[in-house]
Amino acid sequence: MPFLNPGGHNFIGVNTDGWGIVQLVFAIVFTIIVLVLSIVLWMYRNEPVIRMRKAPLAIAAALTLHVYTTLVLLVYPINQYWPCNAEFWIMSIYLPIGIGLFQAQNQLLLRTSRGQQHLLTQDIYRPLPGGKTKSQYYWNAFKLWCQTAREGGYFEGFVAAGIIVQFFVSLVIYIISRKFNAYGIVSHATTEPLCRRGWEWAPSIIWQAVWNYIAGPYLLWKIRMINDIYNWRLQTTIALVLGLPGTPLWLLSVYSDKLGAVNKYWIPAMWFLPALIAWELIMLCGPLVTIYKNRKAAINNSRILAEFRKKKSKGVNPANGSLTTLVTQGSSGRHSMKSLESCLNANAEDFVAFHKFCANKALNGENVLFLEKTIKFKNEWTRVLTVPDCSLEKARMHMYRNAVDIYLKLVNEPTAAYPINVEGKIYLTLKSLFGTAATLIATRRPSAARSNSNAATPWDVPADPLEASGNDHPLRPILTHSISMGKTNSTTELVTEVEAEADLDDPLTGIAIPAKFDQACFDEAMASVKNMLWQQPWQDFMNSRRESTASTS
Repeated sequence: MPFLNPGGHNFIGVNTDGWGIVQLVFAIVFTIIVLVLSIVLWMYRNEPVIRMRKAPLAIAAALTLHVYTTLVLLVYPINQYWPCNAEFWIMSIYLPIGIGLFQAQNQLLLRTSRGQQHLLTQDIYRPLPGGKTKSQYYWNAFKLWCQTAREGGYFEGFVAAGIIVQFFVSLVIYIISRKFNAYGIVSHATTEPLCRRGWEWAPSIIWQAVWNYIAGPYLLWKIRMINDIYNWRLQTTIALVLGLPGTPLWLLSVYSDKLGAVNKYWIPAMWFLPALIAWELIMLCGPLVTIYKNRKAAINNSRILAEFRKKKSKGVNPANGSLTTLVTQGSSGRHSMKSLESCLNANAEDFVAFHKFCANKALNGENVLFLEKTIKFKNEWTRVLTVPDCSLEKARMHMYRNAVDIYLKLVNEPTAAYPINVEGKIYLTLKSLFGTAATLIATRRPSAARSNSNAATPWDVPADPLEASGNDHPLRPILTHSISMGKTNSTTELVTEVEAEADLDDPLTGIAIPAKFDQACFDEAMASVKNMLWQQPWQDFMNSRRESTASTS
């Protein structure tokens, strides 16, 4: 059996030569690899580095592109039995849709970076759809979706609209062209090779050109200043650059006879394959490689947390350094946990710098914000519950509101713009304490008499952080209390603040505070988040500062 059939791709019979077998084997092996990677990515979809990339979108884009890749690899072996009609639909549907989903997935880097910048200055949460009837619920859910689309710049809507337009344009062309059917009204029936030329293929080419030569370079320009620690920008840049040569080479091979000898064995559509294969691997492997690199750190993190809980169960106060000692003893050659705790508790300048680093490079600024709020929550608890002439019940309700505020904006997955990533057990514990209250707030319908409300329904509150004031909530954000780690308010101010929280339109009126709610309610979540920050962002932050100091000295 010759490796190359002398006739090549000549639309006569099938090609079972060596080159045809190679393509079949590669298609099978690569399909298995893509499916395995997709399954693994889905299994780890709750990991922070994967969650920010939206695993469902990445998998959908990769699988759509892979369908096109596989079908193109079958063209040469099938040869005669690969009709022009099938190639038209593949070029008009699978390739443009796959590229569109791929570009939508790439936009997540820009959106995540912008969202993290908003977290530095904004204090908001996402409302939930409510309603007494199903129709009201679905209408409110639709309004929330529209707000989310506006926050994302309507890019997903643009992709969806483009897909719909592309499908109907392709359908009309297919119906009216005699190249694809006998009842058409334009063009003429022709041979298989000539069928692949003509104006009928223009929409597919235009669509690819829009994505590869307009949307792609535009995105590269917008993300040029992002310097994340996950190499996400580098991966996106490589993927977008690899997509540039495909369309010109396809046009050259289809409409020029100079590549006739090459087209016999490397059909025109295969010029897209190098980029598509790279795209699939980058979308599926990129975040998995990051997880693999951090796996040892995660195992060490679990060990530290286990020992931390064991110490705590024996009555050791975590604030007395038990966690710091555990981490420092097991982390030779790394910056100590004590240095991180010092930054969080005492050094305001370093804290701001670390917060900016996490927002700009680690893309997880919500973790630092969570620690900031919970530390202030614990400090305020000690002072509020020891204030003379202040009702214990009202003081606990005041602190419960602050705790729900933290949960609503930084923990609860449906309402937090960027929820922290904690173990399932910890998340369920916090949900049992604050879940009911958070739902009441996020689905509330304020009365018309409320003068400081933006609208009659919570779903009209702007979802875009640039448009929301951040303080128009029934809860008072803890950052607005002017309580820092080292500052104190007067007794009169605290009593006045606690007493002034009564509100006829308050969704928490009459709610029972769980008996397990206390000053330590966030301790395990704080330990988990603190260790996650210490494992990579803090090390990278300290190393970058050390390198910066060395370069300037």
